[in-house]
Amino acid sequence: MATAVSTIESRRVPRDAVSFRAPLDGPAAIRTAVLIVDISPFGFMSRCQAPLAPGDVVAVKLPVVGNRAAKIVWSLGGRVGGEFLDPIASDIYAMMLERAPNDRPAWNEF
Repeated sequence: MATAVSTIESRRVPRDAVSFRAPLDGPAAIRTAVLIVDISPFGFMSRCQAPLAPGDVVAVKLPVVGNRAAKIVWSLGGRVGGEFLDPIASDIYAMMLERAPNDRPAWNEF
């Protein structure tokens, strides 16, 4: 638990609340869909059923941006936080937010 709290407190910028599904490729040939629930140019939080752990490197496919590599920095109760290895440029990030779908998962999904 302390890892998630300290990570949140040390964020460089606030995150934007979103709700969209994204494909994620992880270690050991894990391919899954995650629900991105907040995002910034530097990282994201998602709901995820895959067994991801801090230190895992993943690739998440974002609207407009495409595949973006990230390192998982925390994992807790079906949620994971990732830090992008390369931040998203501000102009691309703004376009991504404008074009990202607003998915509403079923009550029992994830």
